[in-house]
Amino acid sequence: MKFEIDSYDRKILTLLQSDARLSFSEIGRRIHLTSPAVAERVRRLEEAQILQGFTTRLGLRALGYSFEALIHITVDSHAALDLWAQHHPEVLGLYATTGEQCAMMRVGVVAPEHLQSLILSLGKIGKTQTSIVLSTQCTDREVMPADQIQW
Repeated sequence: MKFEIDSYDRKILTLLQSDARLSFSEIGRRIHLTSPAVAERVRRLEEAQILQGFTTRLGLRALGYSFEALIHITVDSHAALDLWAQHHPEVLGLYATTGEQCAMMRVGVVAPEHLQSLILSLGKIGKTQTSIVLSTQCTDREVMPADQIQW
């Protein structure tokens, strides 16, 4: 059964995406619902897997990383790639993909030599193609329900 999102749910999702630390009472004040009503709606959104957690965004530069890179890789064993990624905390995301490469990962590194060591290590399990991220224009965008997208 598909979960139906109404206008209050949409408003709650919008508010939480802009500031996940908002209290239920503050959300209720902004959208004219009681705090218990907001809490119940958030609980239902979590049960429906629409809300899948509340996270914190960290500044990589402030934590000592110099830059990010995207590494496209072709491997014979996704299990080996998954294991490699688990043992390298520099991996910020790992995605199975279509196309010439079978996966892409986003890594944070402290120096070009750091990136080179990762690429050399990955070369033992597959073939890589790497791009350095110069800037990021669009990240952690607000996600709207698909029925609101016009295409």
